[in-house]
Amino acid sequence: VAAALVAAGSTRGDRVAFLGDSRLDFFIHFLAATSIGCIWQGLNPKYTWDELAFVVADAAPRLIFDGTMVGDRTAERLAEQIDEVERTIVLDQPNWEAFLAAGGDVGTGDLGARQATVESSDPAMIVYTSGSTGRPKGALLTHRGVAYCGVTGGKARGLGGKKVICNLPVNHVGAVSDICARAMISGGTVVFQERFDPELMLATIETEEVQVWAGVPTIFQICLAHPTFPNVDLSCVEHVAWGGAAMSLPVLEALLAATGAGRASVGYGMTESTGAVTSTTPESTLEQLTTTVGVPIPGHDYRIVTEDGTPCKVGESGEIQIRGDWTMAGYWNRPDADCATDDGWFRTGDLAVLRDDGYIQLVGRLSEMFKSGGYNTYPREIEQCLEEHPAVRMAAVVAVPDQVFDQVGHGFVVADPGVTSDDLLAHCREHLANYKVPKAVHLREQLPMLAVGKIDKKALGSEASRLVGG
Repeated sequence: VAAALVAAGSTRGDRVAFLGDSRLDFFIHFLAATSIGCIWQGLNPKYTWDELAFVVADAAPRLIFDGTMVGDRTAERLAEQIDEVERTIVLDQPNWEAFLAAGGDVGTGDLGARQATVESSDPAMIVYTSGSTGRPKGALLTHRGVAYCGVTGGKARGLGGKKVICNLPVNHVGAVSDICARAMISGGTVVFQERFDPELMLATIETEEVQVWAGVPTIFQICLAHPTFPNVDLSCVEHVAWGGAAMSLPVLEALLAATGAGRASVGYGMTESTGAVTSTTPESTLEQLTTTVGVPIPGHDYRIVTEDGTPCKVGESGEIQIRGDWTMAGYWNRPDADCATDDGWFRTGDLAVLRDDGYIQLVGRLSEMFKSGGYNTYPREIEQCLEEHPAVRMAAVVAVPDQVFDQVGHGFVVADPGVTSDDLLAHCREHLANYKVPKAVHLREQLPMLAVGKIDKKALGSEASRLVGG
């Protein structure tokens, strides 16, 4: 595939896109494209047309490879409407065979020479942020970052040499870097599942004897609720690993009871950090696993600071900032979006507290913090309180305008049958200061999700505004 890309005229720095699900094809394509200096872009088939058109027009890949195997014309339409896209190549179709055949004219010496020009600081892939608070931005992640975070993250979380399942979308840093690249670097095995399906995932874990069950908390919650869950043998699972959001205590306890796993871990990272920068340890307690993101991973510069850059004291809330050559090289076409301080620290926008046990507890996003009655209020703190209720499976809090208090929180909760909104409000009043207690709690069978498996707070904010407006 790498030779064929050279034959097709792909040069260092060209963007090359792959539209498809989580299959071996996508990772082979990623390795081939990056080996000759191309910047790889994953495209999620679950995206709407407008979402796909935006990220393709912004990244402007010369080639789009269609690995969906469904026969629709999405990739062709993108090429027709976006001038920078020269052509599409559909896997397992005649133009794919012709594409591969042309690579036969590229000698091993020429291919090796091209691969030798690639620098570790070169961008390897462009990953668009979820866009939950605005238009997505394309983070340029480097070869150095993917490799370095694969090594440090694998060691910190004890994932080396294990069999792990991957069904995250190909445009997600978790699929490419956290799971596939890390497994390759550490000598592990990846079991691909094209798209998340709870029954198929549970059956695959049992059949393939998956050792590391990795994903976002939503995946675990849906699997737990599936009627086949009690009948599946999950004793092969040695390690339950998650990221992207907090895991509630009842869900984690149920997972550990069903699998008998001897290790559970959560880490903190973001698209711009390439991989995890914190992780829990083998000795972490259930409380630490469900309320914190662990401790900094060795080799990752990390600090929590106040607004003026002063290091926070233990128990004091501040912004997480990171620094190192493993972080992103910048945002594609967005020099105005630079998030670095004058001394080179990347501002994550995440608020956290360093606890007296050395663990880091996320408080929320700077962009999500709201003022209620003059007090700074953090949705994450309220969400954690709701998640501590034994009946709650998932919780999200958003702010809405209020004539008296300026802004108030509205909670959206997925909970076991029998619990009421009044029960949850009473629980919040018992554990939170009065200004933090949500104005209302709305019970839902499910919450809107982004394509990457996170709660869509933008959609919830719109719903809360409609509810308040009558």
